[in-house]
Amino acid sequence: MSNQISTIYDDVQNLISLHGTRDPQIILQERNVMLIPFKEKTKLLGMYKVILRNEFVFYNPYVDERILNMVFAHELGHNVYHGNLARKKEIFEYELFNITNSTELEANLFAAHLLIDEEELMEHILLGEDYETLSKIFNVNINLMIFKLNEMYRMGYPINRLDLPNNNQFFTKIDGTDKGNEEIF
Repeated sequence: MSNQISTIYDDVQNLISLHGTRDPQIILQERNVMLIPFKEKTKLLGMYKVILRNEFVFYNPYVDERILNMVFAHELGHNVYHGNLARKKEIFEYELFNITNSTELEANLFAAHLLIDEEELMEHILLGEDYETLSKIFNVNINLMIFKLNEMYRMGYPINRLDLPNNNQFFTKIDGTDKGNEEIF
């Protein structure tokens, strides 16, 4: 585990305290990141890029609010941790949960910590809620919930294995052209 991964939770808590919100769109705007929607439908969900010291998140406005919120949180993670990389090349996502390297893992862990409050989550876990129900309550994709629960377990929270949903569609691609993307859990 990289040292950066072990500090993501604390970094997110500091950012929430500084900005007074968990809303990634507000935080991005307060960090002077320009949010620019794609003009046409695309499978691309989002992209973080630094051009001449100006920071941009290009995003797909054709996805539902739940996915867009996760895209903003993920791209904020890139903004916080990967500015140097974004100066050299674009960081773009066709799938939010396709973990191919530590850069994407860090952005997903960042998004999970930002969007899901662990104390509120523990209240629901103690009620016996499963992954799918927790995902719906917190308005996130089930993969992001799994990231958060794994991190909470690593951090020492008393979490037992929860029941997985009956269908395994939660590893299905999420993209901007999927008309039913709000139903993917």
